[in-house]
Amino acid sequence: MKKQFKINPKDENQSWQKIFNSIKLGFELQEIKDDVLTNDQLVDFNDAIIIAPDYQREYRSSIPDESSLIESALLEIPIPPIFLASHKLKGVQVLNVVDGQHRLRAFYRFLTGEYKLTDLSIISEFEGLDVNTMPIDDKIELLSRRVATITFRDFPGKKFELEIFNRYNKGTKPLTQQEIRHAVFDSSVNNLVNMFCTDLYKNPQSSLAKAYAISKDRYQKKACHENIFVNLSILENGVIQTFINENDNETIISKSPQYAEVYMKQKSESDLEEVDLVGLEKTKELFNGFNKFIEALTVVTEQPFSKEIYGVSSKRGNKYQVSVAMILAGIFKKLQEDDFTHLDLTNEDDIKRIASEINTLLNKSHLEDPEYRASTTNPFEVQKIVDRFQAQNV
Repeated sequence: MKKQFKINPKDENQSWQKIFNSIKLGFELQEIKDDVLTNDQLVDFNDAIIIAPDYQREYRSSIPDESSLIESALLEIPIPPIFLASHKLKGVQVLNVVDGQHRLRAFYRFLTGEYKLTDLSIISEFEGLDVNTMPIDDKIELLSRRVATITFRDFPGKKFELEIFNRYNKGTKPLTQQEIRHAVFDSSVNNLVNMFCTDLYKNPQSSLAKAYAISKDRYQKKACHENIFVNLSILENGVIQTFINENDNETIISKSPQYAEVYMKQKSESDLEEVDLVGLEKTKELFNGFNKFIEALTVVTEQPFSKEIYGVSSKRGNKYQVSVAMILAGIFKKLQEDDFTHLDLTNEDDIKRIASEINTLLNKSHLEDPEYRASTTNPFEVQKIVDRFQAQNV
């Protein structure tokens, strides 16, 4: 076997005490807003465990399930190994949990006193105890117990890493393609999008949360994240783009998920050595400008990423349409490139005139053509609409 294809996993069994401390560091690291940390912080947070990377699903275990796991550990019943993968977060070497999130979170929650043991089937004398009321000798024994952990520290390149996640995923509960992308293509821009989507999810009544049609399902499956990466890709690189495919041939991006994957891969590769602070600031500025534009359009409709932006009622559950989002991203990019100093995006009358122009263009586009049978996200059709938008007509 060729050496470059070996993933070199390491058995690095750890005590629950050490794992608990590493998870705690992981939560602290994720709370830090800075994109680049000091050298001391890089050392302090080294090998912090990120218990729920963005490709992991929401935690769903019940307290009886958690209690059963603690009971197994107390009885020294073997627990399946934890799979960790080395990644960079804010410049820190961290360990993402690939498999074992529920096991680790059950222990972390117990050791932080978040629940009492219940529905135990064997050691009934522990029923109703928490970490603070458990006999001290048993608590020390539990913290000293070793946990089987397998750590992937050296993947031979991102392309191969993606393949490993795909193959591992087939043997477990399937992840969405966007969840897998989040597992593989870490970057400072990825962190920016994650924080933005989390803010939307925590503030569902905000105008942007409604515009992006944030919901529990879209948030958990990373659909909202994928949508944003598609928008960012167009904002930075335009609608018509090419990429080098697996056969090393230049190919035109033809599907919306390709925009997200190509863009995320590029950002991840540019961050391999160090975070591109200048590029990150430009992306932030562009993204903030676009979101202000979208927020302004909510004067016209609460759902600007849907057909409601041009007067067509959206069906239930279809409040975000990728085709419309691609068009709006392309139009905003054109607004930035063209001379539109006569327009004030904070002025309601100007926004209504822009919305009126968009209304006219989209009603005459392939989106409302009864004879059109191809994909609504066809980049050439989207580009036609963007080309026809003229700021001077507004």
